[in-house]
Amino acid sequence: MEINHEIINGIQVITMRGRFDAPAAPDAERLFKELLQHGMTRVILDLTGVEYISSGGLRVIIMLTKALEKIQGDLKLCGLSPFVSEVFKITNLARRYDICPTRDEALALFSES
Repeated sequence: MEINHEIINGIQVITMRGRFDAPAAPDAERLFKELLQHGMTRVILDLTGVEYISSGGLRVIIMLTKALEKIQGDLKLCGLSPFVSEVFKITNLARRYDICPTRDEALALFSES
């Protein structure tokens, strides 16, 4: 799994590529915790390059969500592949998140709120 992050208009954009599964989860969790410690509150997870997500990946996203909620932060998702989108629908997590087709649309949602 490849993970990159950048700040766009004060929003932390985290781009992930590859398989977001149990072997990749610890690295993602470590990065998210580090970014939270540095004051990250508004986050976009760009999953355009994620072809597969397991329960291990979902667990890390839920952990990030709960940590952000404690500090009145917000998480938006974008670029879900058909497989990843189906996983979010089956697990009912699609209802919990603002999910956008593109990064630009996710950025625009932050502008609206």
